[in-house]
Amino acid sequence: MTMAMVVAIGIRSDGERAVVGLNVGPSEEAALWQALWRSLVERGLWGVKLAVSDTHVGLEQAISETLMGATWQRCREYFTMNLLP
Repeated sequence: MTMAMVVAIGIRSDGERAVVGLNVGPSEEAALWQALWRSLVERGLWGVKLAVSDTHVGLEQAISETLMGATWQRCREYFTMNLLP
């Protein structure tokens, strides 16, 4: 059985990256991402201003529905990789 794992990485005030949450489910649809974001909000996540990721439709939808006020931006590395032949 194939499963998807989604991971949220945050940047602390000192600039260090930290894994802040992960979730496992049957696919990377919006429901899996929404469950991850909701669990982080329940644990105290607030003030998200920018979410950077690849272009999964479910992820973009979950950000807009769950992290109110957050702006989404496509990761430059993924964008560049998609430009290369």
